Amino acid sequence: MDANELLKRYENGETEFIEANLNGVNLFGADLIGIALNKADLRNAILTFSYLNRGILNKANLVCTKLSGANLNQASLISANLHDANLHGATLQGADLRNADLTLAYMLDSNLMNADLRGANLSGANLTGACLRGANLREEKRMYSASLRGANLHKADLRGADLTGVDLSKVDLSGANLSEATLRYADLSDANLSEAILSNASLADTNIGGANLKGANLMNARLERSNLIDADLTGVNLYGAIMADAKLTRCQMSGANLSFARLNRVDLSRANLRGANLTEADLVDAYLARTNLTDANLSKANLIRAEMSSTNLTGADLRCAVMPDGTIND
Repeated sequence: MDANELLKRYENGETEFIEANLNGVNLFGADLIGIALNKADLRNAILTFSYLNRGILNKANLVCTKLSGANLNQASLISANLHDANLHGATLQGADLRNADLTLAYMLDSNLMNADLRGANLSGANLTGACLRGANLREEKRMYSASLRGANLHKADLRGADLTGVDLSKVDLSGANLSEATLRYADLSDANLSEAILSNASLADTNIGGANLKGANLMNARLERSNLIDADLTGVNLYGAIMADAKLTRCQMSGANLSFARLNRVDLSRANLRGANLTEADLVDAYLARTNLTDANLSKANLIRAEMSSTNLTGADLRCAVMPDGTIND
Protein backbone atom coordinates (compact mmCIF):
# COMPACT_ATOMS: atom_id res chain seq x y z
CA MET A 1 0.00 0.00 0.00
CA ASP A 2 1.34 3.46 -0.84
CA ALA A 3 0.71 6.73 0.99
CA ASN A 4 -1.95 7.99 -1.45
CA GLU A 5 -4.07 4.84 -1.11
CA LEU A 6 -3.88 4.95 2.68
CA LEU A 7 -4.83 8.62 2.87
CA LYS A 8 -7.73 8.18 0.42
CA ARG A 9 -9.18 5.20 2.30
CA TYR A 10 -8.74 7.02 5.64
CA GLU A 11 -10.56 10.08 4.24
CA ASN A 12 -13.42 7.78 3.24
CA GLY A 13 -13.82 6.65 6.85
CA GLU A 14 -11.68 3.53 6.97
CA THR A 15 -9.51 3.50 10.11
CA GLU A 16 -8.27 -0.06 10.51
CA PHE A 17 -5.11 -1.03 8.62
CA ILE A 18 -4.02 -4.09 10.57
CA GLU A 19 -0.72 -5.62 9.42
CA ALA A 20 -0.51 -3.13 6.54
CA ASN A 21 2.75 -3.00 4.63
CA LEU A 22 3.77 0.66 4.75
CA ASN A 23 7.50 0.20 4.66
CA GLY A 24 9.18 3.48 3.71
CA VAL A 25 5.98 5.48 2.96
CA ASN A 26 6.04 9.26 3.20
CA LEU A 27 3.24 10.51 5.45
CA PHE A 28 4.82 13.81 6.43
CA GLY A 29 2.31 15.92 8.38
CA ALA A 30 -0.57 13.50 7.67
CA ASP A 31 -3.74 13.70 9.78
CA LEU A 32 -4.28 10.11 10.96
CA ILE A 33 -5.93 10.67 14.33
CA GLY A 34 -7.30 7.46 15.84
CA ILE A 35 -5.96 5.21 13.08
CA ALA A 36 -5.40 1.52 13.90
CA LEU A 37 -2.07 0.21 12.62
CA ASN A 38 -1.61 -2.87 14.78
CA LYS A 39 1.31 -5.00 13.58
CA ALA A 40 1.80 -2.68 10.59
CA ASP A 41 5.18 -2.56 8.90
CA LEU A 42 6.24 1.09 9.11
CA ARG A 43 9.97 0.60 8.95
CA ASN A 44 11.83 3.64 7.58
CA ALA A 45 8.50 5.48 7.10
CA ILE A 46 8.39 9.26 7.28
CA LEU A 47 5.79 10.34 9.82
CA THR A 48 7.42 13.64 10.74
CA PHE A 49 4.88 16.12 12.19
CA SER A 50 2.06 13.64 11.60
CA TYR A 51 -1.04 13.47 13.80
CA LEU A 52 -1.37 10.04 15.34
CA ASN A 53 -3.23 11.07 18.48
CA ARG A 54 -5.04 8.11 20.01
CA GLY A 55 -3.63 5.89 17.26
CA ILE A 56 -3.36 2.18 17.94
CA LEU A 57 0.04 0.89 16.91
CA ASN A 58 0.41 -2.16 19.13
CA LYS A 59 3.21 -4.45 17.94
CA ALA A 60 3.83 -2.16 14.95
CA ASN A 61 7.27 -2.26 13.38
CA LEU A 62 8.63 1.29 13.57
CA VAL A 63 12.34 0.55 13.29
CA CYS A 64 14.22 3.63 12.02
CA THR A 65 10.90 5.46 11.47
CA LYS A 66 11.03 9.26 11.40
CA LEU A 67 8.56 10.56 13.96
CA SER A 68 10.16 13.86 14.94
CA GLY A 69 7.54 16.42 15.93
CA ALA A 70 4.76 13.80 15.61
CA ASN A 71 1.75 13.94 17.89
CA LEU A 72 1.22 10.57 19.57
CA ASN A 73 -0.69 11.78 22.61
CA GLN A 74 -2.71 8.96 24.20
CA ALA A 75 -1.58 6.57 21.46
CA SER A 76 -1.27 2.87 22.19
CA LEU A 77 2.16 1.50 21.32
CA ILE A 78 2.18 -1.65 23.43
CA SER A 79 5.08 -3.91 22.41
CA ALA A 80 5.83 -1.68 19.39
CA ASN A 81 9.33 -1.82 17.97
CA LEU A 82 10.76 1.72 17.89
CA HIS A 83 14.41 0.71 17.77
CA ASP A 84 16.54 3.57 16.41
CA ALA A 85 13.41 5.65 15.67
CA ASN A 86 13.68 9.42 15.53
CA LEU A 87 11.27 10.93 18.05
CA HIS A 88 12.99 14.28 18.41
CA GLY A 89 10.45 16.71 19.84
CA ALA A 90 7.60 14.20 19.51
CA THR A 91 4.78 14.41 22.00
CA LEU A 92 3.68 11.15 23.62
CA GLN A 93 1.76 12.52 26.56
CA GLY A 94 -0.28 9.78 28.23
CA ALA A 95 0.86 7.23 25.60
CA ASP A 96 0.89 3.52 26.43
CA LEU A 97 4.38 2.23 25.70
CA ARG A 98 4.36 -0.89 27.85
CA ASN A 99 7.02 -3.38 26.72
CA ALA A 100 7.94 -1.17 23.74
CA ASP A 101 11.43 -1.47 22.28
CA LEU A 102 12.95 2.03 22.32
CA THR A 103 16.58 0.98 22.23
CA LEU A 104 18.83 3.63 20.66
CA ALA A 105 15.77 5.83 19.99
CA TYR A 106 16.52 9.53 19.53
CA MET A 107 14.09 11.26 21.90
CA LEU A 108 15.70 14.65 22.46
CA ASP A 109 13.20 17.11 24.00
CA SER A 110 10.32 14.65 23.59
CA ASN A 111 7.24 14.88 25.80
CA LEU A 112 6.49 11.66 27.69
CA MET A 113 4.47 13.24 30.45
CA ASN A 114 2.33 10.62 32.27
CA ALA A 115 3.34 7.97 29.72
CA ASP A 116 3.17 4.32 30.74
CA LEU A 117 6.67 2.93 30.15
CA ARG A 118 6.48 -0.18 32.31
CA GLY A 119 8.61 -2.91 30.79
CA ALA A 120 9.91 -0.61 28.03
CA ASN A 121 13.49 -1.06 26.88
CA LEU A 122 15.15 2.36 26.65
CA SER A 123 18.73 1.09 26.62
CA GLY A 124 20.99 3.52 24.81
CA ALA A 125 18.13 5.96 24.11
CA ASN A 126 18.92 9.66 24.02
CA LEU A 127 16.39 11.39 26.28
CA THR A 128 18.33 14.61 26.77
CA GLY A 129 15.92 17.35 27.85
CA ALA A 130 12.92 15.00 27.62
CA CYS A 131 9.90 15.56 29.86
CA LEU A 132 8.95 12.42 31.80
CA ARG A 133 6.93 14.11 34.55
CA GLY A 134 4.63 11.56 36.17
CA ALA A 135 5.79 8.79 33.81
CA ASN A 136 5.42 5.24 35.10
CA LEU A 137 8.48 2.99 34.77
CA ARG A 138 7.77 1.00 37.92
CA GLU A 139 9.14 -2.52 37.99
CA GLU A 140 6.46 -5.09 38.58
CA LYS A 141 7.86 -8.56 39.00
CA ARG A 142 6.85 -11.23 36.51
CA MET A 143 5.24 -8.60 34.26
CA TYR A 144 7.25 -5.41 33.72
CA SER A 145 10.92 -4.50 34.07
CA ALA A 146 12.00 -1.30 32.31
CA SER A 147 15.62 -0.90 31.30
CA LEU A 148 17.49 2.38 30.89
CA ARG A 149 21.03 1.02 30.75
CA GLY A 150 23.29 3.40 28.91
CA ALA A 151 20.47 5.90 28.36
CA ASN A 152 21.15 9.64 28.35
CA LEU A 153 18.78 11.54 30.64
CA HIS A 154 20.88 14.69 30.95
CA LYS A 155 18.63 17.54 32.16
CA ALA A 156 15.53 15.37 31.73
CA ASP A 157 12.41 16.35 33.67
CA LEU A 158 11.43 13.37 35.82
CA ARG A 159 9.48 15.17 38.52
CA GLY A 160 7.10 12.82 40.28
CA ALA A 161 8.07 9.86 38.05
CA ASP A 162 7.72 6.34 39.44
CA LEU A 163 11.08 4.61 38.97
CA THR A 164 10.63 1.93 41.63
CA GLY A 165 13.07 -0.93 41.09
CA VAL A 166 14.35 0.42 37.74
CA ASP A 167 17.88 -0.37 36.62
CA LEU A 168 19.56 3.06 36.25
CA SER A 169 23.14 1.92 36.79
CA LYS A 170 25.70 4.06 34.92
CA VAL A 171 22.90 6.23 33.47
CA ASP A 172 23.66 9.91 32.83
CA LEU A 173 21.15 11.86 34.95
CA SER A 174 23.33 14.94 35.37
CA GLY A 175 21.26 18.07 35.83
CA ALA A 176 18.03 16.04 35.74
CA ASN A 177 15.06 17.10 37.85
CA LEU A 178 13.91 14.15 39.96
CA SER A 179 12.17 16.09 42.71
CA GLU A 180 9.41 14.06 44.38
CA ALA A 181 10.29 11.04 42.21
CA THR A 182 10.00 7.53 43.64
CA LEU A 183 13.22 5.54 43.30
CA ARG A 184 12.81 2.87 45.98
CA TYR A 185 14.82 -0.30 45.29
CA ALA A 186 16.24 1.31 42.11
CA ASP A 187 19.82 0.59 41.05
CA LEU A 188 21.71 3.89 40.63
CA SER A 189 25.18 2.43 41.11
CA ASP A 190 27.87 4.40 39.26
CA ALA A 191 25.19 6.73 37.81
CA ASN A 192 25.99 10.37 37.05
CA LEU A 193 23.68 12.51 39.19
CA SER A 194 25.89 15.58 39.39
CA GLU A 195 23.87 18.80 39.82
CA ALA A 196 20.65 16.73 39.78
CA ILE A 197 17.62 17.91 41.75
CA LEU A 198 16.29 15.20 44.07
CA SER A 199 14.50 17.28 46.69
CA ASN A 200 11.73 15.35 48.49
CA ALA A 201 12.57 12.26 46.40
CA SER A 202 12.08 8.78 47.86
CA LEU A 203 15.36 6.84 47.69
CA ALA A 204 14.87 4.34 50.53
CA ASP A 205 16.54 0.94 50.04
CA THR A 206 18.27 2.25 46.89
CA ASN A 207 21.70 1.26 45.61
CA ILE A 208 23.64 4.48 44.90
CA GLY A 209 27.08 3.02 45.46
CA GLY A 210 29.86 4.71 43.50
CA ALA A 211 27.49 7.31 42.03
CA ASN A 212 28.51 10.87 41.24
CA LEU A 213 26.29 13.26 43.20
CA LYS A 214 28.54 16.32 43.16
CA GLY A 215 26.50 19.46 43.79
CA ALA A 216 23.20 17.55 43.79
CA ASN A 217 20.22 18.86 45.76
CA LEU A 218 18.70 16.18 48.01
CA MET A 219 16.97 18.49 50.45
CA ASN A 220 14.41 16.56 52.56
CA ALA A 221 15.00 13.38 50.52
CA ARG A 222 14.40 9.97 52.13
CA LEU A 223 17.42 7.65 51.99
CA GLU A 224 16.75 5.11 54.75
CA ARG A 225 18.85 1.95 54.43
CA SER A 226 20.34 3.11 51.15
CA ASN A 227 23.78 2.04 49.99
CA LEU A 228 25.98 5.05 49.17
CA ILE A 229 29.36 3.36 49.66
CA ASP A 230 32.14 5.14 47.72
CA ALA A 231 29.70 7.74 46.32
CA ASP A 232 30.94 11.26 45.59
CA LEU A 233 28.74 13.67 47.54
CA THR A 234 31.04 16.68 47.42
CA GLY A 235 29.08 19.88 48.00
CA VAL A 236 25.76 18.03 48.11
CA ASN A 237 22.73 19.55 49.84
CA LEU A 238 21.18 17.02 52.24
CA TYR A 239 19.42 19.54 54.46
CA GLY A 240 16.72 17.76 56.48
CA ALA A 241 17.32 14.45 54.67
CA ILE A 242 16.24 11.25 56.43
CA MET A 243 19.11 8.76 56.20
CA ALA A 244 18.66 6.31 59.07
CA ASP A 245 20.71 3.10 58.66
CA ALA A 246 22.27 4.35 55.39
CA LYS A 247 25.74 3.14 54.46
CA LEU A 248 28.13 5.99 53.56
CA THR A 249 31.48 4.24 53.94
CA ARG A 250 34.35 6.07 52.22
CA CYS A 251 32.02 8.73 50.77
CA GLN A 252 33.48 12.04 49.68
CA MET A 253 31.29 14.63 51.43
CA SER A 254 33.53 17.67 51.87
CA GLY A 255 31.52 20.87 52.01
CA ALA A 256 28.21 18.97 52.18
CA ASN A 257 25.19 20.50 53.89
CA LEU A 258 23.77 17.94 56.33
CA SER A 259 22.17 20.40 58.73
CA PHE A 260 19.01 19.05 60.39
CA ALA A 261 19.59 15.67 58.64
CA ARG A 262 18.48 12.51 60.44
CA LEU A 263 21.50 10.19 60.46
CA ASN A 264 20.63 7.64 63.17
CA ARG A 265 22.75 4.47 63.00
CA VAL A 266 24.38 5.67 59.78
CA ASP A 267 27.76 4.20 58.81
CA LEU A 268 30.17 7.04 57.95
CA SER A 269 33.38 5.10 58.53
CA ARG A 270 36.32 6.49 56.55
CA ALA A 271 34.06 9.14 54.98
CA ASN A 272 35.50 12.57 54.25
CA LEU A 273 33.31 15.32 55.72
CA ARG A 274 35.91 18.07 55.82
CA GLY A 275 34.17 21.44 56.22
CA ALA A 276 30.69 19.86 56.15
CA ASN A 277 27.73 21.54 57.85
CA LEU A 278 26.10 19.17 60.36
CA THR A 279 24.32 21.79 62.45
CA GLU A 280 21.60 20.16 64.58
CA ALA A 281 22.07 16.87 62.72
CA ASP A 282 20.88 13.74 64.50
CA LEU A 283 23.74 11.21 64.68
CA VAL A 284 22.47 8.87 67.43
CA ASP A 285 24.35 5.52 67.33
CA ALA A 286 26.25 6.67 64.22
CA TYR A 287 29.43 4.80 63.30
CA LEU A 288 32.23 7.35 62.74
CA ALA A 289 35.35 5.17 62.68
CA ARG A 290 38.19 7.16 61.07
CA THR A 291 35.69 9.69 59.72
CA ASN A 292 37.30 12.96 58.72
CA LEU A 293 35.32 15.82 60.31
CA THR A 294 38.10 18.41 60.05
CA ASP A 295 36.65 21.96 60.26
CA ALA A 296 33.09 20.54 60.20
CA ASN A 297 30.25 22.40 61.91
CA LEU A 298 28.64 20.07 64.47
CA SER A 299 27.06 22.75 66.64
CA LYS A 300 23.92 21.48 68.43
CA ALA A 301 24.37 18.04 66.77
CA ASN A 302 23.12 15.00 68.68
CA LEU A 303 25.93 12.42 68.97
CA ILE A 304 24.53 10.16 71.71
CA ARG A 305 26.18 6.70 71.65
CA ALA A 306 28.01 7.56 68.42
CA GLU A 307 31.28 5.62 67.92
CA MET A 308 33.92 8.38 67.67
CA SER A 309 37.04 6.85 69.21
CA SER A 310 39.04 7.25 65.99
CA THR A 311 37.21 10.24 64.47
CA ASN A 312 39.28 13.21 63.26
CA LEU A 313 37.68 16.28 64.83
CA THR A 314 40.51 18.75 64.19
CA GLY A 315 39.05 22.27 64.08
CA ALA A 316 35.45 20.96 64.32
CA ASP A 317 32.82 23.21 65.88
CA LEU A 318 31.08 21.21 68.64
CA ARG A 319 29.39 24.07 70.48
CA CYS A 320 26.28 22.89 72.36
CA ALA A 321 26.61 19.42 70.75
CA VAL A 322 25.28 16.43 72.74
CA MET A 323 28.31 14.16 73.07
CA PRO A 324 28.27 10.30 72.96
CA ASP A 325 28.13 10.10 76.79
CA GLY A 326 25.14 12.48 76.92
CA THR A 327 27.05 15.52 78.12
CA ILE A 328 26.59 18.84 76.36
CA ASN A 329 29.75 20.41 74.99
CA ASP A 330 30.45 24.00 76.01
